[in-house]
Amino acid sequence: MGMEPEPLSFNTPEGDPVTWEVEAEPWHDPFERRLTLVVQGTRLVQRRVPRAEGRDREYLYDLLENEARMGARLLTRLRGDYPPELPRLLGYSLDAEEPFVLLSDRRGEPVTRYYGALLIAEQRGLQVSLFRAVRILSACGIVHRRIDPSTVRWDGTTVQLTDLSHATLAGTRRLRLGEAPYASPAQREGVGVASTSDDLWSAGMVLYRTITGRDVADRPDLAATPALQAVHDVFSGAPPTAGEVLARLRAPDPMQSIPVEQDLALEEGRVAFDRAREARRDPSDATAASAAPAFDDRTRVQPAPTGDEPRRTWLTRWLPLAVLLVLLLVLWLLASSSA
Repeated sequence: MGMEPEPLSFNTPEGDPVTWEVEAEPWHDPFERRLTLVVQGTRLVQRRVPRAEGRDREYLYDLLENEARMGARLLTRLRGDYPPELPRLLGYSLDAEEPFVLLSDRRGEPVTRYYGALLIAEQRGLQVSLFRAVRILSACGIVHRRIDPSTVRWDGTTVQLTDLSHATLAGTRRLRLGEAPYASPAQREGVGVASTSDDLWSAGMVLYRTITGRDVADRPDLAATPALQAVHDVFSGAPPTAGEVLARLRAPDPMQSIPVEQDLALEEGRVAFDRAREARRDPSDATAASAAPAFDDRTRVQPAPTGDEPRRTWLTRWLPLAVLLVLLLVLWLLASSSA
């Protein structure tokens, strides 16, 4: 029996309200299901926070919002040249009773299916594509923080790195997150600031596990694995950049062909996103929701400073200039009276 079409209302990443007619599969788990657009036949993924789950674990709302926040950041940087290695944000609804985000459809299968079974050409392709994903995230100032076999998918040609719910901005304070061997020691200990080196460690571990089929508790010994010599130092105290690893693999830097720039329409959508987020948290305070600060890349999941310039009030913006003008006026009056 076919699926019955149903309307789905949400906001686009630009902040525009739309309604699509979709055919929805049963929820794969309480948090995720696949949809098909009735008109185009396009497949997509809906991720939500169910009422019961959100009531017991409020932090799930933060993770969902962070998924949309990081997805919007990627869209504003990558614009029309969106890479296949990363999930694409298609929309969100944060003020719904069960808030959700819409993402491009999953590709391939989790790499757990390919442990120890990849051909030599596939082993290189997996490395190139995964480090392309890390390189692009790095260029956008994002650290994924949860690269592991459950978030890396492979379709035989290209990686898809999923789940941005735990991502943060490079340079923010590290929080204790993840477990060995996939999370870097610094990330597990929560010392220093988030860095692409965390993702390099995780990517190297995923590649070792997938290509060799062997499990490891800590740093792997790559001496007996010729296919992984390009990543031999990602576990060191001075790891290479993702671009340097790609160069060793004789693969071009993807950022040479992907412009990283702002998109004004999407920036306006970022403002609408924050307003919807504030409205969901305190729906009785419509005034506060309409005056919510613009999308500034902060989230309750990562409370540390982001490195972005904070938005300042009128008083803090102009008070120093006013004080300077008054001081100059006083000095001029003193000079005039003495003359």
